[in-house]
Amino acid sequence: MQIMPENFESLKITNPFNPRENILGGTLYLKQLMTRFEGKLPLALAAYNAGPNRVERYKKIPPIKETEDYVKKIMEAYYLNKNH
Repeated sequence: MQIMPENFESLKITNPFNPRENILGGTLYLKQLMTRFEGKLPLALAAYNAGPNRVERYKKIPPIKETEDYVKKIMEAYYLNKNH
């Protein structure tokens, strides 16, 4: 998972290249974002990609093409797999 260095300490990551630490830290971060955005998966995904402060500033998925594309791609995969 892609985790920014400023989040390592709060996520208890000492080596981001250690698969176990990376996955545990990344899932913890996603859980925190889901809580912060009241279970709204698209907002949590946008925050994971663009940063939570941007999502809070816009109160929606920020108008950043990379972030919009990221959320769309993940949500499409989520619903495709959920329905099978």
